[in-house]
Amino acid sequence: MAARKTNLTNTGDFQNAAFGQNGFRVISSATVQPAGEEYVCIYCIAVATGVTTTTTAGDALAGVDLQAGMVLYGDFTTITVATGNVIAYIR
Repeated sequence: MAARKTNLTNTGDFQNAAFGQNGFRVISSATVQPAGEEYVCIYCIAVATGVTTTTTAGDALAGVDLQAGMVLYGDFTTITVATGNVIAYIR
């Protein structure tokens, strides 16, 4: 059975996603993203270069460098990193 897609307009789903209750994935240059996995937050663990994202709405990142401790919120469908590591919270 396929996992139910999180509906962020539902209060319970929003709270679960906001507090990382759906889990997270550490993304590096070697990470292969599972099919269909989407993310709501990117937390930069250490300097990450060449961060690229795709989104269903709004602007995407293209080769952006992030400093340690930076946090980005959005509806990310893919995240790639050239160097460094980020934590991506699953939607």
